[in-house]
Amino acid sequence: MQTIFQLPDICKDDAATFQAEVDRFKSGETSGPEFRSFRVPMGVYEQREPDTFMLRVRFPAGSVLPHQMQKLADVSRKYGNGVLHVTSRQDIQVHQVLVDDIAPAIGDLYEAGLSTRGGGGNTVRNISGCYDAGVCADEAFDPTGHAVALSEFLLPDPLSYQLPRKYKIAFSACSRDCAAATVNDVGFIARRRGEELGFAVYVGGGMGARSRVADPFEPFVPAADVHYVAEAVKRVFDKHGNRKNRHRARLRFLLDKIGVEGFRKLYDAELAELRKKGLPKLDVRDVPVRQRDVTRPAAEPGDGFGQWRERNVTTQRQAGYHLVQIPLRLGDIPADTLEKLADAIDRYGEGMVRTTQQQNLVIRWVHENELAALHAALADLGLAVAEAPILRDLVACTGASTCKLGMCLARGLADAVRNRLEKDGRDLHGLGGLTIHISGCPNSCGRHPVADIGFFGAARRVHGRLVPHYVFQLGGKVAEGETRLAQGEQTVPAHNVPALVADFLDAYRESTNGSTADFDRFLDAKGRRLQEELAAKYRDVPDFSEDKNFYYDFGADEMFSLAGRGPGECGAGVFDLIEVDLAGAHEAVDQGRLFEATVLASRALLVTRGQQAHGESQALELFVEHFLDGKLVDESQRPLIELAVKAGKASKPAEAYTAKPADVSNFVTTIQSLYDGMDASLRFQTVADEPAAAAPAKPEQPTATPDKEVDFRGVVCPLNYVKTKMVLDQLPEGNVLSVLLDEAGSRNVPESVAKDGHDVLSVAQTSDHWQVVIRKG
Repeated sequence: MQTIFQLPDICKDDAATFQAEVDRFKSGETSGPEFRSFRVPMGVYEQREPDTFMLRVRFPAGSVLPHQMQKLADVSRKYGNGVLHVTSRQDIQVHQVLVDDIAPAIGDLYEAGLSTRGGGGNTVRNISGCYDAGVCADEAFDPTGHAVALSEFLLPDPLSYQLPRKYKIAFSACSRDCAAATVNDVGFIARRRGEELGFAVYVGGGMGARSRVADPFEPFVPAADVHYVAEAVKRVFDKHGNRKNRHRARLRFLLDKIGVEGFRKLYDAELAELRKKGLPKLDVRDVPVRQRDVTRPAAEPGDGFGQWRERNVTTQRQAGYHLVQIPLRLGDIPADTLEKLADAIDRYGEGMVRTTQQQNLVIRWVHENELAALHAALADLGLAVAEAPILRDLVACTGASTCKLGMCLARGLADAVRNRLEKDGRDLHGLGGLTIHISGCPNSCGRHPVADIGFFGAARRVHGRLVPHYVFQLGGKVAEGETRLAQGEQTVPAHNVPALVADFLDAYRESTNGSTADFDRFLDAKGRRLQEELAAKYRDVPDFSEDKNFYYDFGADEMFSLAGRGPGECGAGVFDLIEVDLAGAHEAVDQGRLFEATVLASRALLVTRGQQAHGESQALELFVEHFLDGKLVDESQRPLIELAVKAGKASKPAEAYTAKPADVSNFVTTIQSLYDGMDASLRFQTVADEPAAAAPAKPEQPTATPDKEVDFRGVVCPLNYVKTKMVLDQLPEGNVLSVLLDEAGSRNVPESVAKDGHDVLSVAQTSDHWQVVIRKG
């Protein structure tokens, strides 16, 4: 069987091992969190739809062979939803797989030399590379073989699955850095030193809620030593990464903490130890280019060939050969189409496709005489679309449509932006290679930090309701020595983003005078100012009674909410709601909406007290009761809240509120600090008292007879979890609590309290409700 990437022996039994874990989970021998800790490093993620999963298949440097395309299509039809998805990290995903079908799907993939191992969790992730490596005119050399060999070296090591957080590596062939090595944990950029091949090394980059550009680390290491570098960095990360705080666990936070030179000392020690012991030589192999007879006469070009060639075909450095883009709308391709495409790929070019960071496919080594025939084959499949690059390369993550971390429906927004830009007949091709990237949350799966125009999903509370928003950013760029992150903190309701994009692009196009402008120059001259102006223009949200559309996300049938976010954890929902209100409070301060800022900050932490305010006045009253009277906030803040309470009784509270901006800003900062100091169990230290001594432990009960019973039926998530936690906090260690819950609470509350360290003794349905029995840990 032909393959580019040789799977290690440990993958042989993955299907059988996974089936055994599924059986243990279904029998109740293992819990949901235990099953998740096994399946996620194996590249299997639960989706938003209950009991369905996504399988992420890794492809080092994105190389996919025709028989593998056929197998992916077969697996997707047989076990999934019949649509494959190309990610911005060159993986391919199978969606909506049922739990009983996961192991058979993994077994079928293995038959084609494919694996999901390391596709998720705290592992060495898919190693990415330039899709045009080997045919690029600017490259030092083709590093694809090194990306494949390093994958084969790292994947068998058990340590590669036990890291503090994910570990991402990329190889770029030249300083254009198409693989984004400068925003990876470790990046290799090809170099030549005389006749010697090697790499410049970058460390500590990454994209997420707190993105970071990598630091230059080594100007040149021999190409044969890349596994020494990657392994030494991995070991430093393993020993010194932050395992306690998931949000500070990536390698880049370690670089921020100890600095490059501090990191270098740790790295040098690990490298010296590896040199002393020695590592096996990397098995670097050239990726084969299939030779074929191209002397036959070229076919006659069909309809649309000229525009397709202009927009999707690039000349290679090898005379007479071309690279052809195969656009996939938001990375999706139906299984039947992929299977038929495999037949075409088998007839033309190098005999494989490469996935791209733009979620498309490319076929290289297409001879001049093959172009017309290939165009006809792609046209028959609906894959010969000749879009302007700004639409062809429009990137969006799956967002809240499938991902449990997603806040907004990023793909829905991408479609809305596309429709708006196409509707008015703009000259989009004249925008050159300008990029738009959209992420459904701050985690950057849509790569918004390195886009010319980037958006990431957020939630804001307006007129007492949650409204989908996006943070608008500009100016991201990837190129060695020039990489920078997009900037901007302005939030815009999702409903207004397409109009904002259209206005921004119109202004940019006008600045070009009919030619492709320098986007950096445009940003400096007027783009940043325009960013502020458009964000202000499109900031407002009408009342629900005036326009309900603002309260629905694009493509959604139900009003916007955070329901389903997080891995089935009410605790995650609590933090989501808090962060929504705090973010809104900070923005309101910046924009001079002082009364709104005070109310949002007052409401933000009420959920931790098991309270839910209905209206502005009640939020302020509950804040006084639970935070001022409860001595969680210093008395110095009481006059401000009293002013707000008084203003809230006026017909126009915002105008009646007489607090000073500095005082409101200080109040919001105080609440933010209180939240930042809160532990994972939603506990605070009061301003007046020292931490209370721990209650004496109660001997473990010989039976599960409840010491206390509570009824939280009718209490929605996440308040049912908060109320359960508050009761548990009052019980001595070892006491047993019985909680009555609705069905949704029976799924989420047990998982959340288990993560807090308590023992869930039973979850049982009784008539129309559920009883959850918990022993306090």
